[in-house]
Amino acid sequence: MAAGSRTRTAETYLTCPECDNVTTIHRKRSRMREKNHIKHMWCFRCKEVTGHIEVKDDVFLPDWLRKEG
Repeated sequence: MAAGSRTRTAETYLTCPECDNVTTIHRKRSRMREKNHIKHMWCFRCKEVTGHIEVKDDVFLPDWLRKEG
């Protein structure tokens, strides 16, 4: 059994504000962030560090169905 095999994680989705690329990351459940949280990280499509926006699960909904908030 690996040392971190019992760590509970959840997927969360981040969107690059420059190119709208969606990236999936895993966070510990105890360290989850709120929707619209900004995480500065490398975008493999833009080739630069940008302030990715945490969008949670609504990234897969059509634009007309998403709630503004």
